[in-house]
Order: sequence, then C-alpha cells, then structure tokens
Amino acid sequence: MDPEELEQYYRDLPVQLKKSQVSMSSQPSRPPPPPPISVSVSPAFPGTPKREVSPVSTTRRSEEYEWDADDDAQDETLNEAATPSRTDSPPGFPNFSSANIPAPETRMVVALDYGTTFTGVAYLSVASRQRDQDLDALADDIRVLQGWPTHESEKVPSEISYSPSPKGCRQWGYDIDDNSRVLKWTKLELEETRNRSAELRTLAETLLGLQLLDLSEEAVIKNDIPRHLAKEPEDIVKDYLTEIAEQTLDEICTQVGSRVADNIPIDMVITHPAKWSDKALNSTYRAVRAAFKADLFPKIRNFSFVSEPEACAHYTLREAMREDRVNFRRNDCFIVVDAGGGTVDLASYKVVSIDLDKKQFKLEQIGFPLGDNCGATCIDRAFEKFIQHKLGQEDWDKLMETDSQDQATGGHSIIKPKLRMLHGRFEGIKHQFDGKDQKLGFPIQLPRGIGTTDDDDRGIMNGAIKITVDDLTRMFQHSVDKTLVLIGQAATHIQIIQKLKIRKIFLSGGFGRSPYLYERVKAWGMTMGIQVDRGDDCWSAVTRGAIIKSLGVHTSLPEMIRPCPRHYGIKVRTQYAPYNSHRPSDVDVDMEGVKWATDQIRWFINKGDALFPGKPMVSTYDCHWSMKAAHFPSPTGGNNVRVQSQGLGSMSQRFDKRGGGGSASIPPPPPAEVFREVVFVASSADEPPTRFAAVNKAQDTVVTLKCNLTKVPETHRSEFTNKEVGKFYKFWVKVEIHVTEKCEVKITSGGKVLASAEVPLGESDRVEVGY
Repeated sequence: MDPEELEQYYRDLPVQLKKSQVSMSSQPSRPPPPPPISVSVSPAFPGTPKREVSPVSTTRRSEEYEWDADDDAQDETLNEAATPSRTDSPPGFPNFSSANIPAPETRMVVALDYGTTFTGVAYLSVASRQRDQDLDALADDIRVLQGWPTHESEKVPSEISYSPSPKGCRQWGYDIDDNSRVLKWTKLELEETRNRSAELRTLAETLLGLQLLDLSEEAVIKNDIPRHLAKEPEDIVKDYLTEIAEQTLDEICTQVGSRVADNIPIDMVITHPAKWSDKALNSTYRAVRAAFKADLFPKIRNFSFVSEPEACAHYTLREAMREDRVNFRRNDCFIVVDAGGGTVDLASYKVVSIDLDKKQFKLEQIGFPLGDNCGATCIDRAFEKFIQHKLGQEDWDKLMETDSQDQATGGHSIIKPKLRMLHGRFEGIKHQFDGKDQKLGFPIQLPRGIGTTDDDDRGIMNGAIKITVDDLTRMFQHSVDKTLVLIGQAATHIQIIQKLKIRKIFLSGGFGRSPYLYERVKAWGMTMGIQVDRGDDCWSAVTRGAIIKSLGVHTSLPEMIRPCPRHYGIKVRTQYAPYNSHRPSDVDVDMEGVKWATDQIRWFINKGDALFPGKPMVSTYDCHWSMKAAHFPSPTGGNNVRVQSQGLGSMSQRFDKRGGGGSASIPPPPPAEVFREVVFVASSADEPPTRFAAVNKAQDTVVTLKCNLTKVPETHRSEFTNKEVGKFYKFWVKVEIHVTEKCEVKITSGGKVLASAEVPLGESDRVEVGY
C-alpha cells in the first residue's frame, strides 16, 4: 500500500466503522444508540430516572501528623499486567490487529464524566492523520454509552452497594436491590477536608459500626456484612468505576468490534469540577487507572484531565452555532453554567475569532473557573430536613432505620431502603417544579408504618405528607441562590474588569434541566440584557465536549498526566502498637517513657500518583528530634567567644573585634551528638515495604541526609524538663518532598535548609548527602 492509499485508508476509517455497525445488526446484541445530535435524551430534569438518591452529610478520615505519628495504610497499587488479546471479530468488521493497523496511526478516545449523582461515558474512534478541518465531522460520530444494566439512559447513577441481593441485582447504577444499603455522594468525599470534630465523629461511627457488626455464621452465609466500613472513599470509587470500565468494554466490543480494545491505543480524558483540589484529582486519577486497567484495555495509554465547564463550553457553543442559536461577533463573551448533582461549575470565554459560514471559532478563557458544592443534592438534603421536621424524631428514626446493625457508616454517605424509596417518590416533584404558585400541594406517600397518625398542622394525612410550593422554594433556595451568586461573580469580572460584553449564558448539566433554575437564571439575565440558552442534550454535553477537547477541535490539546514512577518516603519511628505487627526488636523507649517502633518507613508520595505537567507534587511532614541538654554543646572560648544563654541556649557567637588570631578565634566544630539523620527512600516496588530492613538496597534509592542541630533557629527549639531524665531539648524541622522531572528532598527549619538532595526519577542507587 503506497502512502496515498494509506492516507486514504485512515480517512475512510470512520466510514468503515459505521458500515460495520450496519452489518452487525443481525447479531444478537443490543441495537446501537441513535446519532448523538438527534438523540432524545433522558436527563435528570425534567423526567424521572429510575433512581436518584441523595446523601447525608459525611466526613472522611484524615490525620495531623508529627514525627511520632502512626503510619497510614499503604495505597493500593495499580495492576498494569496485560491479558492475552481477544481474537474474535464480528462479521463484516475489519480485522483490527497489530499486523494490519499500525497502533500509532489510529486511536480511540474515551471520555469519563464521573459525577456526584450520575456518571457518563462517551467514545470515538479517530485516525490521527486526519486534518483539523475533518475533526468537526468526526465530532458528529461521538457515541454516548446508553446501555446500562436494566436501563437505557445517557447516564447511570453514581451508586454502589455491598449488600447481598436476593434478586441477583448487580448492585450498582440502576440495578440495585430495593432492600440494599446504597453508598452515594462518594465523589465529594475525595475532596472533603476534615476538622478534628469531624474526625472524632467518623471514629465514633466506625467504632459503633464495629460493635454492631454481626460476624455470626448466619451473617457470613447470607453475605450480609457491611464491607464499606473497611473502605476508604478512593476504594469505593475504584470499585464503582471498575463496573463502569467493564460496561464500557462490553459496549465497545459490541458496537465497534471485539478486537478493537486489544489492538487500538486508547486515550482517556477525565472530567472534573472547576474547583477541584490536587488531592481530589490525584484520588480520582488513581481510581480511574485502577478501574480502566490493562487487564481490560491492553492498549490504554494516555490519561488527561479537562474541567467540566470547559468541556461543556466546547460542545455547547458548537451545537448552538450549528442550530443558529447564537450570533456571536469577535470579542463577545459567554458564560457556561454546568449545573450538576453535586457541584455547579462556571467558565467564561471570549470569542477570539469566528467564521459563521464554516461554523469555526477559537475561544479564550476569561478569568478562572468558578464552582461550589451547590448542585441538586443540596435540594435532597433540604428535603430530608423537611421530612425530619414534619415527622418528628420517632418516625424519623423509623425512616432512617437506626436500629439496623450497620447504622454507623464509618464516614460514608449511605441511604437505607425506606429513605431511598421516599427520595424516589420525591424525584418527580423536584424535576417538574417551576416555582409557579399553585393552590394544591404535592402529596408524597410515606413508607408503611410511618406517619400513621393524621396531623393537619404537619401536613400528614392518610399516610402521605403534603409539600407546598413554599416548601419546595425553600428546598431549592440554597442551590439556586448560590448559582446566581456564581453567575454574578463571573459577569462582574467580564463586564467591569475585562470591560467586555456578555452575549449569552449557556445552562447545562442535569440540574440545568430544572424549570425553576432556568426561570430564575433567565430572570436574572433579563435584568442584565443577557440571553439564557439551554440545549436539548445538555445532560451529555460534558462527555461529548471532553471528546472534542481531546481532539483539539479549535482548542489546545489537554496535557497528559504521568503516573509517579516510584514511592517516596522516609525512615521514621511510630508509636508502638501490637496490632500493627511491630517487631519486639524494633521497640525503643524515649526519655519521656513512650514506646516507639523504629525502623519503619512512612511513604508520602506513592507510585501511580498523578504528576501534572509543569506542576510539582509536594508533600511536607512536620517532625522533631529530642536531645538531652547535657549532650547539646555549650561552646566556650574565653575572651574570644561569648555565649548568649537565654532559654534554650543560643548558639550565636560574637568574636573578638581584633580578630583574635590563631585557632582561638575559630569556634570548635559541633560534636557528633548534634547531628541527626533523615533517611530518604525511593522504591519502585508495587507493594512498598513498611520496614527499612525490607528495602531492596540494590534496586531502590536510599539517601541519608545529615542535619546539624546547631543550625536549627531558636524559634524552632523547645526546652522541656523531665523528673527522671532532667532537661532536654526538642528541635522542630520539616521534611519537604518535591516531584517533577526529578525528585528533591529537603530538611528545613524556620525556612532554613539543613540538608537536601536530588534524585532522578527511576534511578536506582545508594548515595549519602549531608551538610
């Protein structure tokens, strides 16, 4: 095949894919979804999906550390092993194999929009040799995964259950047993920052859950053990996304070809809220990589992030132009409001250039994205508070099933069957509410055994509770008002600071389908002379826009994320605890009588963590050393050296102005006792060792940093007295680990560097560095 024929082959590849889908229609599989533009979507607003549950407020365990703090459990590492290739291919589909398709020349892009309440997936096969002007046509071929277990929809609930299912349900998404305990809102737990009271509350919940945990033979046989108590949020997200990954693979194999995933490189773009911390991004990245692993997708390679409002903007404007719903000119601005279940995210853009005939444009982002946790789940929270107030504590406890064995959640958001049933009945009311005055309220039937006594004052009659328009307005108030505040902030920046004109506000996302939110935003825009637009397919706009962004359609390509190649940590001592399997030989007792386990390793940055281009990953650790006062030097030098002894004993010295001459004018070197070592370790093992003795010195990097305690500033020294030991000092220092194209470790105190070293990524050696 000559170069021209090869070029034409890649240009015709999408057509071949579409033809092959026609030939596959005779196969016993689910029919392919309709074209993405003309599809009749089933968004969260309006219309009621099978299930959308709302979480209660939760917390996640985190700790404040010092040198003597206990180690956390090690992060789960990624399984990168590839499985043997699948070789079957449907009739009529080109035989995709490494023999006849050069892997670098064609690829598949998969977009994942893991949301707080719903998750969506889109994918597209594309030949990389096609020119930019062909990419717009390719964007029309974007497929949105719609075939979820028991339901056809463009998104699936972000819910999972570890409860047994007598009905044989798959226990995630739409297919969850009615009597199961459902975990939801887990995405927000990746971001949540804990305070001390929240930590104690989570610990109390976990201890109560362990106390109530039924480990009897009957419970084991029934498989009725709440496994969520032992899982961190990242673990739960990984378990849920593993189900999404397997469903995605089934979709690709069915709709495109069973050999495609084995032989075509797959690039993945992951969407995230506008204001998402590095910690949350890293947890999301680790969970996605662990779920979309090489066992399922042997050719998966590049991962990238794009913010949800940015992805939404690229698709929304493109569709608005195609349908002639905009009339932008150069330097016009618009605001995209991606109102989802958990967050509402905004991004503002200026039209740099535009060609209406060709429907091509270039955008420039204005300011920084805005966002807040004020999505539709806040309405669900308000609904729960309303029900609790109306029912009273006794009926509320029945609804929450507080007498069940797993009432403690260990900090996770969990919803019980009765409350889940009530939320399902509320969904239809929430989705159709438009804020207009109505004389009659909305009755909701309560679960059996709750609200059995009629009470006009509480609105309970015949086992149903009535919700008025005023009640609903109050439930929507926080979400809607906060959204308007975010829009006002974005508009102020554009109009006053940038002195530009806002032409439109595009409202998108599942919550963006709410008639009430739309009317409130439209009324706000009318006072500013700004039009408000809402597309028909805005529920899938984020996943479609992420694909367009990954293609570089009139925009820059997203930067690829690299996984951290090794674990980085230091040798520490931790408080001795028999349950941590500390060895008796490692036990040491300090001068205050505290038992410590020595020779331990604390890992701060883990293999597989996300390394973002041009942005170092930084981890810090505050710690201290202790020393008997008798061991700390008190230099004397006659008339030549005078020691200022205040508090800890200052090491600042004043030399004779005459120079003194000879060795008498030179302060004596510090004794060996004032040096302390920090042992830095970089390990490439999948499961890093917890003890320093287990480090593979031949393959891993070990760096010893020697620190002179006399260089610790007085402000970072403390003096203590023990009746048995006497006076002793503590020296407070900070360990800083920076990972970019290399790894740098520094020991500082009060901003002063005591020791530092640089380690190339992936290098295996043993060095010693000190001052």
